[in-house]
Amino acid sequence: MKKQFAFITLILFAVACHKPVTRKVIIMGRGKIVVSDQKVDMQDGTGYAEESENIEGTEPITWKITTPKGKSTVTIPEEKGTYILNLKKDTLVGSLQLVGLDISNQNVITQEELKWKIDSLIKLTKGDNVEFGGRNYFILPGQIIKISSNINAKIYGPFTLISNTIDTDDNNTMPEIYKFYTNTEMHQLIEKFKKMTH
Repeated sequence: MKKQFAFITLILFAVACHKPVTRKVIIMGRGKIVVSDQKVDMQDGTGYAEESENIEGTEPITWKITTPKGKSTVTIPEEKGTYILNLKKDTLVGSLQLVGLDISNQNVITQEELKWKIDSLIKLTKGDNVEFGGRNYFILPGQIIKISSNINAKIYGPFTLISNTIDTDDNNTMPEIYKFYTNTEMHQLIEKFKKMTH
């Protein structure tokens, strides 16, 4: 009986000490990414790599980062939300997507709309149309940026297509969706759009 009471007490203590998840950090890089004990190790390799890490509590946390380029640290702020940590050599650019109206959508658009889209994307690759609290993002290598206060936001990284079927959340509403590209990938997309103009 004493052993059973001690076991139940241990479980209740563990539950009481468990803090809720307040932040989600999506680490985008290349090769292989390993996260453990507030350390991030990115080993060189080929292909896009991505890892997602949930963080509990409300205190800022500092991670030690090791990549083929060297060692650094990054601090995850206390604010609740979804963050992206860019460990790629290239800048990441992206924005909030309106389902059915994202830039990979195949619906027919006018030449005027296409030229406006190209101009907007060129500005994004330079960070010209990015402002604090906006929905466009320009993330330099080694930088961490808060994307949304919603820890359930869906993030699609470089070289990843937005799913054709997107499930609604518990309230039957569409989730927040963000799509990111490397700057190189975005320039290739812009050139593709330019060929469609006349």
